[in-house]
Amino acid sequence: MRRFSVLAITFVLLLTSSFSPKEPIRAEEPLSKIERLYLTCKIWGFMKYYHPLISKGSFNWDDKLLTLIDNTKNIQTYEAFSDYMAKWIYYLGQIPPCRTCNQRSQYEPFQENFDLSWTQSSKFSDEFRKSLKNIENNRFQGDHYYIGQGDLGQFEPKNEPQQYDLIWKEENQRLIPLFRYWNYIEYFYPYKYQTDQDWDDVLKEMIPKFIDVSTQLDFHLAMLEMVVKADDSHAGLVTPVLDQMPYYNYLPAKFEMIEDQAVITEIIDNEKSIMADLKVGDVIKRVNGQTVRELHDSHKKYIWGSNGAVKDRSIYHTLFMGLKEAPKVTIERNGTMRTDYLTFYKYSDISYTKPAPKPKWSSPTDSIGYVNLGELSVGDVNQMMGEMMDKTVIIFDVRNNPRGTYKAIAKYLNPKDTTFAIYTKPDLSYPGKFVWNGENACGEVNEDYFKGQVILLVNELTQDHAEFTCMCLQTAPNVVVVGGQTAGTDGKDSKFPIYDRYYTSMTGMGVFYANKQETQRVGIPLDAEVERTIAGIREGRDEILEKAMELAQEEVARKIAEEMARQAAILDSLRMDSLRMVTNPLMMDSVSTDSLKVDGDWD
Repeated sequence: MRRFSVLAITFVLLLTSSFSPKEPIRAEEPLSKIERLYLTCKIWGFMKYYHPLISKGSFNWDDKLLTLIDNTKNIQTYEAFSDYMAKWIYYLGQIPPCRTCNQRSQYEPFQENFDLSWTQSSKFSDEFRKSLKNIENNRFQGDHYYIGQGDLGQFEPKNEPQQYDLIWKEENQRLIPLFRYWNYIEYFYPYKYQTDQDWDDVLKEMIPKFIDVSTQLDFHLAMLEMVVKADDSHAGLVTPVLDQMPYYNYLPAKFEMIEDQAVITEIIDNEKSIMADLKVGDVIKRVNGQTVRELHDSHKKYIWGSNGAVKDRSIYHTLFMGLKEAPKVTIERNGTMRTDYLTFYKYSDISYTKPAPKPKWSSPTDSIGYVNLGELSVGDVNQMMGEMMDKTVIIFDVRNNPRGTYKAIAKYLNPKDTTFAIYTKPDLSYPGKFVWNGENACGEVNEDYFKGQVILLVNELTQDHAEFTCMCLQTAPNVVVVGGQTAGTDGKDSKFPIYDRYYTSMTGMGVFYANKQETQRVGIPLDAEVERTIAGIREGRDEILEKAMELAQEEVARKIAEEMARQAAILDSLRMDSLRMVTNPLMMDSVSTDSLKVDGDWD
């Protein structure tokens, strides 16, 4: 009996070992609340733009999100989460096969943004991974309920609930604008690959900030911080809550970052500036004991912009943000320090007198022309260029917002039409993907084009259409770009509400040079960089224009020297011919008397 028992046990052990898995069964992996919400956001957005039934508008997708968050709040492992999601997808309805999803696009793909590898994570169950892959392979095609296109092909959301009744005190409802905006960027922002922070990491960081709010101001600041993460000068956000708290505070004089210090460059409200004893050239050194740079950097998470030049451009709006009492400000004027408690104001309480506009164009010298593209209209171009065609150098000031004159001007500057920009646009048949689609050219065939030098003046105010204008004018044969880093924000913007009536925007299409060189965040390449100085501000000088005039005068001098050398070479040639004729009179028969003249000055 005992022998039988031993044999039986041995048999059972052998049988068990024969059919046991080769690898140990993995314990269920825990799922934190933040990770669960992170995955919920990604899955909800993927389904919104890919699932054929959802993409037709068959469901109230915001309500589904609230239900989904609530129904999964007690799930604590990836396995249980996968099982729930697989069942949830199944009960949404059967997915019909897509007959066109495998067709290749007629456009060259832009590869930088797309990544759906997360849908096949090893942490998900096989069934859930298969469900997500099936949705991708049979994604919606046609007129999407939630995705629209603007006039240039940029993404524009549609049919989104406005959430006028969103209750900010409810945690789940606060997540709606976060999840919605995050997926806008994830699938339709052409420059997602350029953000300083990985976009997945942004979501993980922002979820706790949207959860842990105690006031309405905290909620609006969380939305602002989220928008800033796009690193796009188009992606701003101003709400009545931020404005009325008040959160933004202003001095009656404009100041800018120059030599890494806040320097007053313009008096906006004369009466209030006199009361505060503020003058152009004053340097704000400290605010409540902090240096301006320290204070500005502490606010950076709330300052939108594509690059540091734009963020510094915003210092006038952000230096005193959040202060509830008049700050103690240390100011330096020509080496003398003073400290005062300065009164700040809401922007609407400052009387702003717009300075007189600069002339549309002028002639600083007989050989140099200046054109202010911020004032010039298309109807002015023919007259302006008519007066400029005999100049050696034309300086175009693009430190402003041009008025659509670039193509009209380029006809005079270019010997032929030239492609200057190409675009990337979202592939709406495969959300998240982009294609190279479209180009822009300027100029036309013109033998009498302007043969002189073109100088473009740029700085951090050169943004969007101004940068686009520079790209066009740079196709002229002899162009020099002078100034500081431009805004690095190029391409038609897409405007939409985050929730309620609080609008933001993002650059909705990619714009590149014809050789695919980037402009976003980088800006227009400079040939001569000019850094403004405090001394220049105090002396009322335009240092960028001064540098341009210096280069223009060098070009004029070079052209004069070149022409003199040409004339001298002709005279030398004629003298040699004359000498040969004296020594050999027979040559006179073969020399035309017309050739013995130089521009009518020699006979």
